[in-house]
Amino acid sequence: MKLFNYTLIYQSTLAGLVFFMFSCQKKMDSSEEKTEISTPLYNTIPNALKEKALLDYIKTADIIKSNIRNGIPFSQLDYDKIIAYNFVGDEEMYPSVIDKKGKFVPVILEQQFLTQKQADDILSALSKNSSYGESSAACFQPHLGLVFFKGNRKINQISICLSCNSSITEIDIPARTHKVFNKGRDNEYSYTGFTPSGKSAIIDLCKKIKFHYGERIIKNSIDNNPS
Repeated sequence: MKLFNYTLIYQSTLAGLVFFMFSCQKKMDSSEEKTEISTPLYNTIPNALKEKALLDYIKTADIIKSNIRNGIPFSQLDYDKIIAYNFVGDEEMYPSVIDKKGKFVPVILEQQFLTQKQADDILSALSKNSSYGESSAACFQPHLGLVFFKGNRKINQISICLSCNSSITEIDIPARTHKVFNKGRDNEYSYTGFTPSGKSAIIDLCKKIKFHYGERIIKNSIDNNPS
């Protein structure tokens, strides 16, 4: 009888030990998974520009002025510099170049201020109805940011995703929502995606400031429409 009790106790203890080890392992796996998910994206971008370099660069940018011919809303903005940024954007973590706390996001790879002509060319394009009216994808992973400054203070910023064919802006651009479907109905919506002419203006700017963003879009267009 005693032998039976000892055997039962031994089996129960062994079962408990196995359960404890399995539970610990499961917790460790869960902890490791959580750590991996919460790891900041910029840890994988060693070449990202530092905050100081980004702030210092603003002081070196060309002084430009608002042009009434650039269209609404840009003709009404009070800015004196525009800087373009190549960044690894993400819809949830880094949708824009400057975050809600007023800090540069830690995934910026390149920066280049715009000359007066470059600013006028892109802003006049972004304010036209003809630049918008196509569909866009549900995703948003922008790689081009345009930030307007007055001195060192941010006035506005626009994030552009050519792959998703979409953009977001802090100041409303009326042209983005000019093409409305089901107007007046509960399911009313606008086609805010870029048209070919809108994409062309963005890609042209990137080429002029030596950003490689948009080159793949051109290549895919040529591959899909061979002459």
